[in-house]
Amino acid sequence: MFSHESVPLIVIFIIMLLGVLAAFLHPVHALFSWLRRRKERSATELVERD
Repeated sequence: MFSHESVPLIVIFIIMLLGVLAAFLHPVHALFSWLRRRKERSATELVERD
């Protein structure tokens, strides 16, 4: 009876799942890239000081 509704619900679920993954992974990736840039910057400052 409701079989025609299952495909749109699956599509919506997948889109929402991708949105949740992006919302979680983006800040984590931003934090790691910020830490990596900070470490590289401090390493170049140590080299320039010597």
